[in-house]
This record gives sequence, C-alpha cells and structure tokens, in this order.
Amino acid sequence: MSYEQITYQVADRVATITLNRPDKLNAWTRKMEEEVTAAIRAASADDDVRAIILTGAGKGFCAGADLELLSAISNEPSPRAEFLTDVAVEGDVRADFKRKHAWLLSVPKPIIAAIHGPAVGLGFIIPLYCDFRIASEKARFSVIFSKRGLVAEYGLAWILPRIVGLGNAIELMYTSKIADAQEALRMGLVTRVLPEENFLGSVQEFARDLAANVSPRSLRIMKRQIYTGLLQNLGEAFDLAIEEMKASFGTEDFREGVAHFLEKRQAAFSGK
Repeated sequence: MSYEQITYQVADRVATITLNRPDKLNAWTRKMEEEVTAAIRAASADDDVRAIILTGAGKGFCAGADLELLSAISNEPSPRAEFLTDVAVEGDVRADFKRKHAWLLSVPKPIIAAIHGPAVGLGFIIPLYCDFRIASEKARFSVIFSKRGLVAEYGLAWILPRIVGLGNAIELMYTSKIADAQEALRMGLVTRVLPEENFLGSVQEFARDLAANVSPRSLRIMKRQIYTGLLQNLGEAFDLAIEEMKASFGTEDFREGVAHFLEKRQAAFSGK
C-alpha cells in the first residue's frame, strides 16, 4: 500500500510509522488517520513485525488536529461522524477497546510512541494509548483543549489519571500548560527521556531488543491482561492470570524460554 501522509518501514522486525506532514508539524487529518490505521493493521498482521514505533517527521510529533479542519467544523451545528465512529477490530475484543484511538490498546504487539518536539491536543492523546512513551530532550506536551473551548476528548479523562495520577491529570487538563520532557518524566507521562541526537535510532534499538529477546506471545497476553485489568476487579484479573498461566505451559515459547536459559544461548521465540 502506498501512503501520502505517513511513511511505513519494516527493518529488524520493527515497523516504524512516521507521521509525514512536517510543514504542518504533522497536524492530524482524516487521511492521516486512515493511513495510520491501515499501517498499524498491516504491522499487526505481519509475522515479521514484533514491535511498532509511531513517530513524527521534522521538528515535532503531532500538533493536534489540522487547524483548517477545526476552523471548518467550528461553525457546524453537530460533530461530524468521522470524529465519533469506532474502529472495526477483528477477534474477541471488548467494546471498550474498539473506540476511536483507544483501539490501539487491542493491538497485540507493543506500540512505542517516539515523541520529539510538540505533542499537542490529539497529538497528546494518541501516545497515551501506546504501550511506551519515549521522549527526546526537546519534547513538549500540552492537552490544550481548555484553551480551545473543548473538553477531555477521546477518553482522555479516563486514561490520563491512570498514567500520571489524578492531581497531575487535573493540572494538565485544566491549565493546558506546556510540560517539557523532564516534567513529563517526573509525572510518569513518559518512561524515558533520550538525547535529541540519534533519538529515533535509540528508540529503534530499544524496539529491536524487544523484538529479539522476549516472547511475542508473552507480550501479546500481558498486554491484554494489563489493559483488561484496568476494567476488572482483583478476582477477575486473578482468574484470567490462572487461565493464561495454564495455557502458557504448553506453548513453544515456554519451552524455548527454558531451553535458551539452560543452554546459555540467544532465544529464538516463535510467538506460539
């Protein structure tokens, strides 16, 4: 598939999806959303891909929704359907994880948001539904909605407090302040801050390590446990863990996990 507003590359079992409107700070459009969705689905279905990176070209990650689009809809009486429609997700996935942007939680492979420069509005929200948020030293974050007459969009009020805590979430949402990379790290909004020089290369190295050294099946099951667990009580989470433990003992990856440790060699996980 050819793309107009993103690029898609696969190397060393890592798919890198790059938002590619650098002249607009990668402002989000409907076309970009369609292409990102298609690329993530392609990576998810590709057995040669074990980790996915989402990043932006040029000087920023994503400046939020395209201002021309926002200007056009500001005079419309009701929201366009494109802003409300859920995503068609295959398989046994609960309805919560079919919602727009939140569907990333259902992708069975780790998604890493590699954030440099501005991550604003929708560009702030989308990384929240990724498994890792890694920032460059020049990354900047802002919810921005309270300064645009908008609200906590696309589940922001649910996901953000779970990542940074209630107090930090309230401050970020109410004030629309700009948080730099170090403040984002302190809050837990990101897990790592890396030097600007060779930033994407460093993130790709992290992704390659995931792809080479851990079981894809383990990551797939753990991801489902973690995000489903946010909607479960302890007993339900415990029951799911027991069920998955029993299933794991008969897998190729479990046998390989024991064998490579005993034989002191590099693992060769199949994902099965």
